[in-house]
Amino acid sequence: MGIFFLIIIFHYLGALNFIENKLRNTIVLFLKPITAKVQGNNGLDSCVGTATSSTADQLSIRNKILEQENFELKNQLNFKTHSTSSLITAEIVAKNLDTTDQVIVLNKGSVDGVKIDQPVIYGNGILVGKIIKVEEKVSFTRVLSDNQSKIAATILNNDHSLGVVEGGFGLSIKMSFIPRNENIITGDQIITSGLEIGMPRGLIIGKVAAIENESYQPFQEAVITPAINYEKVNFVGILSVQ
Repeated sequence: MGIFFLIIIFHYLGALNFIENKLRNTIVLFLKPITAKVQGNNGLDSCVGTATSSTADQLSIRNKILEQENFELKNQLNFKTHSTSSLITAEIVAKNLDTTDQVIVLNKGSVDGVKIDQPVIYGNGILVGKIIKVEEKVSFTRVLSDNQSKIAATILNNDHSLGVVEGGFGLSIKMSFIPRNENIITGDQIITSGLEIGMPRGLIIGKVAAIENESYQPFQEAVITPAINYEKVNFVGILSVQ
């Protein structure tokens, strides 16, 4: 007890400063490698954790992409199974949908049997457009919203109204030349009529979104909601009607 008391007194008087400093330095030197190792491990764990998280995100994104591609390819296969037409599955490798010229580029060309004016579809028979140019390994499709696109179509109403589906400079799709006396309503389904060479009847175009029927016009028109968003399409089928 007396020795402990003396140590406290000497500490407050500063008589033990030299010894305390020596002891403190010794302890620091002893603990420094251990501290560095612990900090190094923590940093490594942090880096490993970040890398693992990044890899997991990449795998998740890749899985979602593969799921979407698998879904599209299954739809194409289902259409091919139930269709009398031959079908060439193609991947979209480029899109130009920001201007009045609405064109997509496919990775199949003349070596694969692709020809001009062949219909291009998505999934179970949704019409995307027609082939307008073919090269050896690629081909170009004009989509329905292109201002030069024209497709013979019919409305699934009581009158089986016929007309022509035209693009509206990349902004809309409409059906023109519908007789004024025929009754069409919002929501009516529009399909290809089969009245043009190489285009089979029954491919889905879209639905009537609005009707324009002016008394001074010889025909009425229907604004169409397309059955698909061309921006979100990755795989299509090129039809060869037999």
